[in-house]
Amino acid sequence: MDISIIYVNYKTAPLILDSIRSLKEKAVRYRYEIIVVDNDSGDGSLELIKKRYPEVVCVQASENLGFGRANNLGMSYASGNCILFLNPDTLLRNDAVDTLYTYLVEHPNVGACGGNLYDEQGVPTTSFSRKFPSFIWEFLSVLYISPINLSFPRSVYFNKEDRPIPVASITGADLMVRKSVLLEVGGFSPEFFMNYEETELCHRINRAGFSIYSVPSAQITHLEGRASYIKQSRLYFLYEGQYIYFRKVYGIFGCQLIFAITQLKSYIRILQFLLLGNPERRSYWKMKLETNRKVWNSEKIKRILK
Repeated sequence: MDISIIYVNYKTAPLILDSIRSLKEKAVRYRYEIIVVDNDSGDGSLELIKKRYPEVVCVQASENLGFGRANNLGMSYASGNCILFLNPDTLLRNDAVDTLYTYLVEHPNVGACGGNLYDEQGVPTTSFSRKFPSFIWEFLSVLYISPINLSFPRSVYFNKEDRPIPVASITGADLMVRKSVLLEVGGFSPEFFMNYEETELCHRINRAGFSIYSVPSAQITHLEGRASYIKQSRLYFLYEGQYIYFRKVYGIFGCQLIFAITQLKSYIRILQFLLLGNPERRSYWKMKLETNRKVWNSEKIKRILK
């Protein structure tokens, strides 16, 4: 088997059915298998998928494992030389899966790659990160200064070049990794529930000596959208993932420092929008401040700080 494509489902069966349809239409050059891991949706998702596509390998989790652990479960069923972690809300715009696999086959020093993502209107959206998260960037963002924008003025999170480029990490929406690399570095870290797990995995892939590339000729629609406000439930796991990442990469002090920087940023924004007379944005940053404090005081974060 050439490619194992893994979806993690949580009440997203209609989206997965559409995504599989796009795979059937556009992924034609290599042998692939599709694995769907259901995170205890309780809505008959797997039955619906199996009825439409009986060849799909359906795996039922006994609980909601989150993104990383569910993908790890899916990997235990995978037989492909490469594994593509594909979000349910993705649609292939071209032969993206074939393109990514060809790139890995032709470049043995590359451990992982991903394509260019577009929103539903065809507008480029976040596809990768040029650099791994750091204290300097987080601190300078408090002052609206982004070193990554200064370093890469042409393309920060989307590949506008006509060629593959090296990046730090690929978004988890369309991350293809060699199975041999995953066996060497391990899969997704089980500490994460959602957010930052692909960044931490790419960090380990990079430390193991493998490059990670953005391949712009692979084009995929990501229906997630481009909302300027992050919902509180998602924000919770975003902060939680951030602290787990900094704890694993930079240690306890690193985790404590990023919390202080994040809180400082929220306080400054609250004061800023108070002075500007923008109550909506001020309320949004107050919500972020409170959510951040709630995550920091959670039992999970307390455990990782021991």
